[in-house]
Formats: sequence, structure tokens, C-alpha cells
Amino acid sequence: MKNSADFELYDKIKKYRRSILKTSVLVLFVACLLVYACACYYSGVNAFQKEAQLCSAINAEADQNVAAFMKKMEDTAKLIMGNEDYAKYDPTDTSKSEFAVLNEENVLTERLIELSTLGNYTDFGIVSSNEHNVGKITDGTKDIFDDEIYKRVSDLMGDSKIKWFTGQDDNYRRVYFAGRINDDLIFISSVFSTEFDLVFLPSDNYSEINTMLCDDEGRIIYANDGKSVVGEKLDEKLSKFLDGGTGVTVSDMTTICAIDDCSDDWVVITTVDMSDTLRHYVRTGLKCLGIFICCAVIFIMISAAAAADNDPQNGPKFGKYPKVDENTGLFTAEYTENSIMDKMETCISGSTIAFIIVKITNLELIRLNYGEETVDEAERKVAEILVENRNEGDICGIFREGEFALFADHTNFDLVKAYGNVRAYVKELNDKLKECCLDDDRGYIKCAVGASVYPETSDDYDELYEMAEKACEEAEHSEDARAVIYDKKEEEVSRS
Repeated sequence: MKNSADFELYDKIKKYRRSILKTSVLVLFVACLLVYACACYYSGVNAFQKEAQLCSAINAEADQNVAAFMKKMEDTAKLIMGNEDYAKYDPTDTSKSEFAVLNEENVLTERLIELSTLGNYTDFGIVSSNEHNVGKITDGTKDIFDDEIYKRVSDLMGDSKIKWFTGQDDNYRRVYFAGRINDDLIFISSVFSTEFDLVFLPSDNYSEINTMLCDDEGRIIYANDGKSVVGEKLDEKLSKFLDGGTGVTVSDMTTICAIDDCSDDWVVITTVDMSDTLRHYVRTGLKCLGIFICCAVIFIMISAAAAADNDPQNGPKFGKYPKVDENTGLFTAEYTENSIMDKMETCISGSTIAFIIVKITNLELIRLNYGEETVDEAERKVAEILVENRNEGDICGIFREGEFALFADHTNFDLVKAYGNVRAYVKELNDKLKECCLDDDRGYIKCAVGASVYPETSDDYDELYEMAEKACEEAEHSEDARAVIYDKKEEEVSRS
């Protein structure tokens, strides 16, 4: 039979067990919410980044296509504006006979019509200060300008030699180009905005991605979504995006928008509707939450069983490898290796990433002359230079004593330019390392720099590392302290 002391101890143990279970439930519930929030956030950020890159690429391509389309019309116009025969044309000259004037206009008109076949131009002609015209000037254009084509176009052009414009008489379906030949003559041509069907990617290719062309007032000249009305102003959301300027990619919770400018303050805008994508990731997050709750219940049951055991040695033990090297503040070897392999598995197609190995080649001499503490100091000096020269998202770590790794992302849609950026980056890094020295004038820290390029050299981590090591070894034994990039053959990128 238990005495009062035994019952008191038993009661304390029960309360202790209950407190453990309650605390575990509360902690795991909070953990579930955090995991769910993190899963949604990470998935959303990852999706936004990929879609933003695609949106920016599509918009850049559309902007280039619009520029090419406009340049074609401008180049055609230059054939006329620079031709003396057109410049000499003067419909106000009364010294010529009526037959001579008609013959001259017929010749000019015939040439203009021939040139207009270079593109599907609606209007293609010359108007004079007395509102006389030759070439192909449609009745629709005459109605839009109230038979005052020269006067109104001249006012629009001001001091400009050439001018793109639309929206005359609230008609945004015709896009005009005008060029001044002389004080009395203006060349004018136009196309229907539907001609941009040949410029923009069909929206069917990417159902959630839409591209449009707008003027400087935010009115739609062309849109490929089949919903937007030509001539209408952009909605309030897109108008706010435009306030941030051009040449940018911006977003809110549901929309990504890439904006680039083209001729005469017109802008090309590509938008991505992320609503469905976000809903998909929310559903995925809920599934993750459900799985985690199941795991939490199992863990609670295990915790309850562990709490019933009076032997503290039976508690679970967890271990993990360290993330940061204490001396340099860089990632440890294991964490660096795992991070690089993770990035290689998740990077987008067309990536260009430099795998750079940096070795301190006179480390033993530093140890012999100044001791172990100076070795640590030398590593910190090199680490500072690597950290200062890395970009956000680059992976920087220490593999072993005196050997560092840098996984530097130089992705560019132009692969030639991206590889050139890698060469320039490695050269600049090598030049800065040449100036690295110990304090108190104790001499320089000599470093060798070698690199390989993902996926140009290889898309396998081990091969990439091996080639970077080989390039570093080549750099170490060079007489002119150059950095080396391995690209199926060693390539010099800098010289002392």
C-alpha cells in the first residue's frame, strides 16, 4: 500500500506528463501553421520568380518585334524622304502645264504604290501644304483628318522629323507614321492595328499571359487577349504599374507585369495572371499541412510513450551538420556542396553559372613564418573578398583549409553575353585577390583561381568540381598568376 509521499510523487508525475503533452500539442500546432505558411510562401515566391522571368522574356521579344515592325516602315519611308524626285514635287507650281502636272503625279503615284507593296500599308502617300496628295491616301484617313491632313499632321509633328501616332478622331485602329520631306511636303503611311497580329505571340500559346501595345496616355493600341478593347485606357491596376517606369518587371499578389518602352513613348506590356497558380499552391500547401498534422499526431503518441519512461537516457537525440564555418563565416563544405547541387537541380533552362575554386597557394609558408593564427587570418581575408564580390543568391563556402568555392549565377538570355560576363567576373575576382595581403606588411596572400561553367562544362556536380579543380591547379602552376576557366580546354581569362 502506497503512503502519502508516494501518492504525492505519483500525482506530480501525472501532471508533468500532461504538461508535456499539452506543450507538445501546442508547439506542433504552431509548427503546422508555420510549415503551411512557409510552404505557401516558398511555392508562391518560386512560381512568381519563374513566371516573372518568362514574362520578362516574352515582353522583351515582343518589344523587339514591334521595333523591327516600326523600323521596316521607317526604312521604307526613308526611300521616299531621301529621294530628290519627291522633294522637287510642288503641286502649287503654276508654271507647268496641266498635262505635265498629271504626268508627274501619275509617275510619283505609281512609284509610291510599288513601294507600298513592301508592307500591307493602308495609306502610303505624300500630302502638301495645300492639302493636295499623291499616292494612296484612303477616304477613311481623309474623313479622320477632315481633309486637313497636312495641317493636323504638321501640328502633331512639331519640330520632329518623323512621328508615330494614333487615336486621331478617337480611332485607335489605324496607326500612322509621318515623315517630313520639306517645308511643304509630308509623307504619311498607316496600317490597321490588326497588323500587330504578326508581331505578338498568340495568347493561345500561354493562356494566362497577355501582351499589349499602349500609347503614352495608357490607351490600348493592340492587345492579343481577345478581351481588351482598342482605344480604351488601361485598368487602374496596370496604370499603377506604369507609374514605376519602363524596362522593369513588377507584380502584386495576383499579377506579374513586364513593361518596356518603344518609339514615341509607346510601351509594350506583358501581364501574367497568377490567380490560378496561387490557388494551386494553396491546395498543395493544404495537402502538406494535412500530411504534417498526421506526422504530428504520430509524434505526439511517441512523445507520450517517451514521457512514460522514467529513464532520461531514452529520449530521442537529433544531430545536424553545421551550416557556417566559425572562422570565415562562409558555408561549410557539406552545406556548400548540398546547396550547389540543389541549385543545379532547380535552376531554369538556359542558366549560366560559374563554379569557381580559390586556393591559397602559400598557406604553408604563412603557417611556417607566422603560426596557425595567421592561417585563420589569411582565410578570413580571402573570405571577405569573396563575400564582397558575390551577388545575391550566389553560394559561397569553404571546402577545406585554404580552399574556397563560389557558385556565381550569370544567367542571361544571350548565352554568348552570359559567358562573357563569367570571364569578366573571374578576371575581376582574380585581380582583386592579387591585392590581398596580411596586416602589418607581412606579405601577400597568394591565390590561384580556377573555374568551370554550368552547364557548358558539365551538368554533373562531380565533373564540374573536378574541372574547376583542374583549372585551379593550372592557374596555381602558371608563371603569370592568371585565372583559368575550363571549357573542354583551359582558357586564360586574366594575366598579371
